[in-house]
Amino acid sequence: MLSSHIKDFEEKKIKIISIASDSPRLLKKFKEENKFNIDIISDRGAKIARNYDVYVFAPGGGRNMKIKQAVPSKFLINKQGKIVWTYIGKDKTDRPSIEMMMDMINQKL
Repeated sequence: MLSSHIKDFEEKKIKIISIASDSPRLLKKFKEENKFNIDIISDRGAKIARNYDVYVFAPGGGRNMKIKQAVPSKFLINKQGKIVWTYIGKDKTDRPSIEMMMDMINQKL
């Protein structure tokens, strides 16, 4: 789990920010109940998800209908604000391993 490796990221001066489609109220409750120590930004209108094109078409709303859904994604941004690595999941369960992320940090920053 990402939150259990926060110290590893902090040692490399990496700031982790999570973006979720839930309301700020629900995100605050989630952080408190789960002792989640990562900053979370609410993206209720999916503006951030649209800007970063982190969507897949998935079944929903009926058997033959596919709707856009945001997927777990990781962006490594350097000090100049340039995206130097991107991982966009294939579906809601697809995430890079901690090892993969640390390798990319070591290679790209």
